[in-house]
Amino acid sequence: MKKLYEKALKAYIEMLAIHIDTKTTDALFHNETEKFYETLFDVAHEIGEKYVDLWGKLDNTSLEEKKQRANKIIEDLRKEIENYHKNNEVSLWTEDLLGSLANDLENIEWTSKWFITD
Repeated sequence: MKKLYEKALKAYIEMLAIHIDTKTTDALFHNETEKFYETLFDVAHEIGEKYVDLWGKLDNTSLEEKKQRANKIIEDLRKEIENYHKNNEVSLWTEDLLGSLANDLENIEWTSKWFITD
């Protein structure tokens, strides 16, 4: 079942890329692929959780390691976004978007830190 989860997750990622790539080339197809990737995410999520319900593990790290990793994933992406516009010339709109996304990540970063007990 773990392999099935991995295939479903890969299908989701591929469909998301198709969706994004078609934004400016085919509005109707782009709009429909939103439903496709959302459904594929749901499928991957359900398969993964069923696998865990049946005592499977997606990785063998401890719960504390998972909590620390979750925080690091969020923190690293926030820092990448903050540094992107510092190191690249971007439009005001892009700077606003990146700032907003960094703010969203900072909000969940603080929540994720709350779970770390180490």
